[in-house]
Amino acid sequence: MKTPACLAIAALMLGACASNAPPPSDQDQIEAWRPIIKGARLHHVHLNVTDREAAIAYYLKHVDARAEKFAGSEDAIWVQRSWILFNEVKERPAPSAGTAINHMGWGAPDARAEFARQKALGAQFDPELRDIGVGLGGPNAKDFSFMYIIGPNGEIIELNTDEDDNFGHIHFYSKQPFTTSGWYANMFGLTESDPVFPGYVAPFGMGDRMSRRHFGNVNTIFSLERGETEIKPTTGTVIDHIGISVPNLDTAISAIKPYNITILAPASTGGPGWRHAFIEGPDRIAIELIEDHTPQPQITD
Repeated sequence: MKTPACLAIAALMLGACASNAPPPSDQDQIEAWRPIIKGARLHHVHLNVTDREAAIAYYLKHVDARAEKFAGSEDAIWVQRSWILFNEVKERPAPSAGTAINHMGWGAPDARAEFARQKALGAQFDPELRDIGVGLGGPNAKDFSFMYIIGPNGEIIELNTDEDDNFGHIHFYSKQPFTTSGWYANMFGLTESDPVFPGYVAPFGMGDRMSRRHFGNVNTIFSLERGETEIKPTTGTVIDHIGISVPNLDTAISAIKPYNITILAPASTGGPGWRHAFIEGPDRIAIELIEDHTPQPQITD
């Protein structure tokens, strides 16, 4: 039986023959195949925390987030179109430093005002506010500032200049950022991101070190890892894994079989209305594939 991708390529070929047009290009054939998992979207980021209630309270105070119950029962937060979920553990989790997931980021329309607000809230910074706009966009560039705050379980949260204060990005480190970025595009359909702002120029050498793609409303940034001899698995660290929603879990698992992807946990029922499985992505990142038919909160972006 021919797969949909095979049929798509066959249709391209037949169309070319019927119209005496040239055969499909390499790019035509790539587009006919991708993405491998159709209909994927970012579902959640999952944190390990020692106190779920305290962690949720922190995020509600420090960033744009709304308290909701995942699957109608699990306390969590909703960030515009996706979830931040929390797994409660007895001991403080290991930091994410040295893994493929470095930090999460939210926007700040007025970064200086946001810095003052975070200081008043007692946030721990590392580093404090920095303006790198001129360096990235030349002498006529607008302000582009960022700061890192350290969450209650040691997670890094970036706040940076943006048009809104939504959940904005996930920053990954990789041994091969462009290859890894391409893997996510081919696997899940991530698309190329626009420049950071008009006039943006990547710092010298960074053009070969960083790739940016959109996953729905969230930007994914893939940067060259910073000298780690070995990238550690994300499982068990404070940012444990990312969750990606798929329309049909069995179809998704079947689709990845030809690609020798490691299955960390087979398909199983997670709770009423949802099923999941875990796979290992590039640089030892844990990825939860989740088929979720539970009610979702209202989109707020």
